[in-house]
Amino acid sequence: MAIRLDYVARETGSNLARNFTLTFAANITVAVSLTMVAASYLIGEGINNSFLGLRSEQRLFVYMNPTATDEQVDAVSTAIDNSGKADDVDYLDRERTFEVFQQLFRDQPDLISTVQPEDLPTSFQIKPTSTDAEVVSSFRDSLETLDGVRTVQYAAEYARNIQRSVTTLNTWVRFVGVILITASVLLIFNTIRTAVFARRREIEVQRLVGARNWFIRMPFIAEGLVHGLLGALLAAGGAFAFDSLWKRNFVDQVSFELLNQIRWDSSDLAMSIVIVVVIGALTGAIGSGIAVSRFLRV
Repeated sequence: MAIRLDYVARETGSNLARNFTLTFAANITVAVSLTMVAASYLIGEGINNSFLGLRSEQRLFVYMNPTATDEQVDAVSTAIDNSGKADDVDYLDRERTFEVFQQLFRDQPDLISTVQPEDLPTSFQIKPTSTDAEVVSSFRDSLETLDGVRTVQYAAEYARNIQRSVTTLNTWVRFVGVILITASVLLIFNTIRTAVFARRREIEVQRLVGARNWFIRMPFIAEGLVHGLLGALLAAGGAFAFDSLWKRNFVDQVSFELLNQIRWDSSDLAMSIVIVVVIGALTGAIGSGIAVSRFLRV
């Protein structure tokens, strides 16, 4: 007995209409679960982008000894250039350092009057090519061993904390996503199982007249796919709504200085929609596939 698309569509529609309340509940639950997955993905990307911005602004400050010779300063400059680990280097001679000093302590004229430019150390401000905390720390250690260098400052622990935070966040986002998707699969599984029980007499008749396995199963599998895809379409709308609400209420709002740094672009929103559609289809297929394999043994 060949499988006809019109038969599958008709039987699927009949199943959905017959169990309208259960269908509605399943679609709403899948939609809510996938909307949370999309929201988690967007927030994760937003925080990740924010942290990457913070890490990209990290600088190494190489302070020379006040007594360092010009040859030592040139040697340090050459070492930085030859390392291949410096994206941008800014050298502050004594005059520029004194200008910065005057700006920082402009409210303490007595202190400024006691300091001369030659009393201040020169320094290099370096933007590393890598944002990896371990790589930059290794670069810092190599610079500290050079002659004439007094100290090298780098917010290593802060950078490591940022790196650990991003990793932890992504792990939790994935964990929450797996939990929600599992719940959706179980819900669709129970929905299809209920549909199978409701049509058990019709299924027995189909078996008696020699209907093939896939002929009986296809409408139920299609029903699961419809549940997943309808939920995914609703979740796509939820993702758009979440994106709009977040940008309107938090981004560029002075009252939420921390939250307005969590931003994502249109490509992240598009990716979140692709993710929920794919997950919705897979969720429906898996849930219905397991249900028919367990309760439709032909």
